[in-house]
Amino acid sequence: MELNKAVRERRSIRLFLPDPVPRDSITRLVDLARWAPSWGNTQPWEIVVADGEKARELTEAFEAEGKKGTPPRPDLSIPQEFPEVHQQRYTGLGRELLTFMGIARGDKQARLQHYLNMYRFFGAPAVIYLLIDGALNEPYSCLDIGSVGTTLAYAAVQEGLGTIYLAAAMHFPDIIRRVLNIPEGKKVVIGLAVGYPHPTAPASLFRSSRVPVEEILRFA
Repeated sequence: MELNKAVRERRSIRLFLPDPVPRDSITRLVDLARWAPSWGNTQPWEIVVADGEKARELTEAFEAEGKKGTPPRPDLSIPQEFPEVHQQRYTGLGRELLTFMGIARGDKQARLQHYLNMYRFFGAPAVIYLLIDGALNEPYSCLDIGSVGTTLAYAAVQEGLGTIYLAAAMHFPDIIRRVLNIPEGKKVVIGLAVGYPHPTAPASLFRSSRVPVEEILRFA
């Protein structure tokens, strides 16, 4: 598959089929993604995959926290405020997505289920966790995590798989460390849910918009 095709066809999947992803497929994703660029070739990423029973254990523990209304306690702080233009894009995504999924503004139960579905990893049979050593400089290392994570997402398209960057997957890193046997000195940066996209569900077909190139490009 050509790169431009993979880039244009990638989208965030919010409903996966329950079919397990072969570990050989995930290994191929990582084998390709390890060639992603990193600052000074430091390659700071560490990758741990939760699938099968481990993925189920995580979703059960996360959903229990979600139902209790437990606030997230991530290793890396989650932005709470954005400049206006970025805030508009952020809130606009939520409106567009819920409308596309047929969830009415006043349907509190459906909105709650959508929220809890994040903690169920949208039904994905596996989650790829990207970690860094706690001693590393976060801004530079997190840029590198974005590099390898994006490469994983494009590689997944080539394998017939879908992904979604899922902040909810790192809300409770203490649970992740316990279930996946991750040392305390490692920081959980992000999780990518991975699996086979549902072929017809709106949650699987939705794709967010992008601003035109004229709004982000300037030749000095």
